Amino acid sequence: MKTETRKTIESSVKENRSHEQKIERCIILLTNFFPINEKSFQSLSDEEIEHVDQFIYRFSKMQDSMGMRLIPALFTWLEGDTTPRPFLDILSRFEKLGIIRSVEDWQFFQNLRNNLTHDYPESIAQTVETLNLLYGEIKRFLSIFRQLEEIWNERSSQICYK
Repeated sequence: MKTETRKTIESSVKENRSHEQKIERCIILLTNFFPINEKSFQSLSDEEIEHVDQFIYRFSKMQDSMGMRLIPALFTWLEGDTTPRPFLDILSRFEKLGIIRSVEDWQFFQNLRNNLTHDYPESIAQTVETLNLLYGEIKRFLSIFRQLEEIWNERSSQICYK
């Protein structure tokens, strides 16, 4: 169990580091556009839209990967428990252990991701508002990953595997 879980965590950390690097690049590329409004959003060039799309895509992929792979596997590894648990229970446990700051932080970013998944032409105002929120809070999101990675690095180095 530990070896398989370890491989899942290591793979997920590597995947999320890649997403993180690309998000950091997007932050730089989008600096001149944010905060954005409906008019400026609608007048973005194709290249600028590609940067926004990459930002959304990498955030969504990272949020999914952390939620579906990293957090559950890290929970299993830390707790030594393979019993399936509701995701909110895992987050609550991580909050109690000080691994994440709060369950609400994760839910905030999950809501942003869900809002960005639905891209309807009549909802430009919501898209713009969500993008501004995400751009303003992306460093906080990345810090969740960094905290999980730090916990993994600290705790995994304390165990020897043969």
